[in-house]
Amino acid sequence: MNTATKLTSHLIIEQLLLEGASALFHAPRSNPSVLVQMAQASQMLKCGRLLTEKAAAFTAIGNFQATGRPPVLLLSPGQGLLNAMPAIFAAKQIQAPLVLLVEQQSTQILNDDPVLALDNLAPVVKICKWSAEARSSVEVTRLLRRAFTEALAPPKGPVLVSLPVDILYQFAQAEVINPPHTSPLGPAADNFLKKTARSLSGAANPCIIAGNEVSQYRARKEVVVLAEVLGCPVYTEPMPTGVNFPNRHPQFGGVLHFGLSSVRDKLKEHDLVLALGMQTRLSAEADKMSLFNPKAAIIQVNVEPTLSGKSLPCIAAATADIAETLTRLRAEIQLITDSKVLSTAKIRAQETIRLISEERRKLEEGLMYPSGDDPISPFWLMRTLDGVRPTESVVVSDVISVESDPCSVMSLETSSSYLGSNACIDGYALPAALGAQLGVREIPVICLTSDESALHSMETIWSAVHYGLPLKIVIFSAGGAARLMHHAHDNATIFPFGSPPVSFKTMAEAFSMKAFTAKSMAELETAVSQMFEAEGPTLLDVKIT
Repeated sequence: MNTATKLTSHLIIEQLLLEGASALFHAPRSNPSVLVQMAQASQMLKCGRLLTEKAAAFTAIGNFQATGRPPVLLLSPGQGLLNAMPAIFAAKQIQAPLVLLVEQQSTQILNDDPVLALDNLAPVVKICKWSAEARSSVEVTRLLRRAFTEALAPPKGPVLVSLPVDILYQFAQAEVINPPHTSPLGPAADNFLKKTARSLSGAANPCIIAGNEVSQYRARKEVVVLAEVLGCPVYTEPMPTGVNFPNRHPQFGGVLHFGLSSVRDKLKEHDLVLALGMQTRLSAEADKMSLFNPKAAIIQVNVEPTLSGKSLPCIAAATADIAETLTRLRAEIQLITDSKVLSTAKIRAQETIRLISEERRKLEEGLMYPSGDDPISPFWLMRTLDGVRPTESVVVSDVISVESDPCSVMSLETSSSYLGSNACIDGYALPAALGAQLGVREIPVICLTSDESALHSMETIWSAVHYGLPLKIVIFSAGGAARLMHHAHDNATIFPFGSPPVSFKTMAEAFSMKAFTAKSMAELETAVSQMFEAEGPTLLDVKIT
């Protein structure tokens, strides 16, 4: 701890730097803030400028997903917090440790109901893990230290500190607090490991579901090794937020989707399900079928303590570090393995790989390769992009298409090659891709988003041009997200996005961004090549049929 008499705003910037923050995201109304001026003067805390608070919040989330560093969002009094609410909810669902610094009107006039005065704590009660308002300049650094602790503790999530503006200009003899070295969560208990090892070794047809915590807590390698030891298929949970399992691995069974009988039929064959880090368990629609066979035994491991055994009918559940648990579990399996178990696992692996290879072969053989005059489908758009994009590129997507999921169609092998959202909030992908690009400037980022979602965040284009980033934006112009989610749809229930038609190319060019369009497969191949060859941020508007 370092005690000194300094301006409170100066102490805040020092504390943020100690906490590992790399950027302060904000919108125009926060630009005059003393915190922005101090951040710029520090030359160590970069400022991320977005035109709206919601875009700034989504950008901060994407920056965290790409870098792993806790993002900080500065919001102006009143309007700032209210505009950012959809993104704050998304941060809760994605488990992004978003630290919100929300300025409050001066305490000298707060009780007189000034313009833009708002109880900053009340609106976020259900969506922030923790919130507090500073009452004095002395406690501000303590509040920030606790905010980062709460945000980063499992389950990670958004936290809020309300800062009256007059306190920011006060001098205080306060302590800048160094974050402690924290001990990570350990493996599951020995009795859980022994029971799980016996269950997996004795199961006739086990499977693994790799959830979002696998990628969030870097346990992907351990999942791959365990799957190869067991010889079983691995599925990923619905709406993955990262690469939970390499999707070109011969034992990758696919992404699970709600409401598909084929998915339920797949899981029905398994007598034991090992659910690792799974977050999304139930569909948003009450009439959709459950993913699981009610007769299957389920063993669940989660980092988040509120998830293990919460709503799944588990025979065993543990709150533990997934990577450590799987390492110990593999050792336990090896201790009890005999020649019969080894032979069974080997035969199972061969059968699993054969079935998955056969399924992939049938998919390829059943494809109708389009001609140049054919319309563009989501599948062929993703296939075309995947064949041209740089190997090291990052895909950021909020496209929800049951028949053409990016995590199945595109080749995603590395842990950082895909970022997504499980919050189902429109407007995520475009600013999140910008945040990812700000975090990994040397690696190209490709944004996949629907026309409906893009309309919620087109202002992000200004920031991409402002920073001159090599961001590539692909709009799936299908006439609304519903047309992507459901192959068959009732036109009476579809929102009339085409009346009047929206030109994303014109909108992008209004922000001085290069833009291309494609309405047929022949145009698509040319436009995709032009997009990747163009320097700086570029948009491709693709008509989906």
